[in-house]
Amino acid sequence: MQTEKKLLEEARKILDEVESACKDFGLSSLKKTVKSIQNFTEQNQYLDVAVLGSFKAGKSSFLNSLIGRPILPVGNIPVTSVITRIRYGRQEKVTVSFLDGTSREIPIDEIQDFVSESGNPGNERDVFSVDIEVPTLEDFKAIRLVDTPGIGSVWQHNTETTTGWFPETGGVLFLISAERPISESELNFLKETYLYTPEIAVVITKVDLFGEDQLKDIETFTAEVLKRNFEGVFPIYRHSAYQNADRYNRELKEKVLFPLAQNRIHVFFKILSHKMSTLVEACISYLEIAYEASTKMEAEKQKIKEIILDQHLNSHFVRRELTLIIASYKEKTRESLRTYFEAFRSGIELKIIDEYNTAFETFKGNLYEVTRQFEKWLAQALHTELSEILAQEEKSFELLNAVKKHLSFYLKSFRERLSENLERVLGVKMRAEEWEMTLGEMKKPNISISRSFDFHLDLLWFFFPMFIFKNVFRRYFLKQIPYEVEKNIHRLTSNLTERINKEMDNLLNQALAYINEELRMVESLLSEGKGDSSYIRERINRLKATNYRLYDLYAHLTLASGEGAREPSARSK
Repeated sequence: MQTEKKLLEEARKILDEVESACKDFGLSSLKKTVKSIQNFTEQNQYLDVAVLGSFKAGKSSFLNSLIGRPILPVGNIPVTSVITRIRYGRQEKVTVSFLDGTSREIPIDEIQDFVSESGNPGNERDVFSVDIEVPTLEDFKAIRLVDTPGIGSVWQHNTETTTGWFPETGGVLFLISAERPISESELNFLKETYLYTPEIAVVITKVDLFGEDQLKDIETFTAEVLKRNFEGVFPIYRHSAYQNADRYNRELKEKVLFPLAQNRIHVFFKILSHKMSTLVEACISYLEIAYEASTKMEAEKQKIKEIILDQHLNSHFVRRELTLIIASYKEKTRESLRTYFEAFRSGIELKIIDEYNTAFETFKGNLYEVTRQFEKWLAQALHTELSEILAQEEKSFELLNAVKKHLSFYLKSFRERLSENLERVLGVKMRAEEWEMTLGEMKKPNISISRSFDFHLDLLWFFFPMFIFKNVFRRYFLKQIPYEVEKNIHRLTSNLTERINKEMDNLLNQALAYINEELRMVESLLSEGKGDSSYIRERINRLKATNYRLYDLYAHLTLASGEGAREPSARSK
């Protein structure tokens, strides 16, 4: 207990030291990480085990199976829109916390009204989190399972919600669907996750869809991809919510959850040490730049700045290059979307026409009344069909992800060039760092239906008794369907093109903000005065000494628990 207290004290000292360095040396890029670790040190009551993965990996189904109760909403479209935490409680209880700081209990059957995209689209209810207590987690009282919005869906704030939260993560169950190989976006997500916790287990879901030989191939491929991207390995498990669920759940509980629960204190400090080391290394890499610059004479400094911040690292040059990159992608947006949605047009027409033949018999009244019923019905039918396509379509994400990937590569190249210049001139190599750009919220486009008649023929309904002209207007309304389908697909393409291009501008602005902030920090660090060198070296040594003490205390705690000190199981390459 005394060692644990000392560990927390040392961790807080490091955080204070890094926070002070951020303030003194203008290291604004580290402030978010400092805040997330501060939050983590305060949550020692529970160890959060997050269920992460893409929005088609079956996270909610997995959790329902694991806790033995169908509590969380599931579906074929993205359903989880807010962070949902599940822990042990003597009785089932659900508490919703809102962004304004208030909270209230709700019946368990109303959960989907707060956590799903259908019940709470775009988090319009301003929910911060939903906490669920269930008796079935009695064996894991120290653990809190966390259902997160999936990555890879541009229609919600989902990805941003998840990536904004997981710096405070403890353990991670990273879900990958057996239906498709591990993707590049999942790999990048996993790499960023590893920055915050080494306790990661990979779970391949939906294994009931494949035979044993196919599953072995999927596992081998996944392991090889992980090995190429990480030093060491992550354990890989299978899961199905529909076949052999008890066996898969039992294995995960015995090999993942039980060890985490039984060694919560040890795991908590292992994760804390991992987070702290990552933070300290980043801080020291910046301070080393300031130290080396401070040892140079003033006459040398301007020349050093010109060499390090060469023409290719000039903010105006970078802006011009990035603007050209974005413009080249914008040119392709409309045609890519048009081609994508056109493939659905005939299928939508046939389905709505088929439904129309039945629906028309339910329309009652005179021509005016039947016309209004038809327009309302067609609007709803089109809304249903197009909304389903929008909810599952990946073209928008594909287009934006291509831009994000290109910008990420540019940022990486920029940072590598900056690091090479710093190493060549000052002998200081910057710590490798992933710059994460987030996709903003994109609202779903509206569906609209034109009037059935170009002029108000329906107002002259008394000239057209329906018992005589019913079949005439049945055929007339039928001819309107292809036109309305084509019109709404065209409008959808235009609206999406505008919104995607706007989001591309958002990604551009994020990239420019990262680069300008990095240039500002490096330029500021290169301006440190000669008389400051001993002070800067003292700050670096203090950080190193405090971090060593933290590691020594963690090693002592590890030895006391009988496990022996060890390095994290995997490291991102």
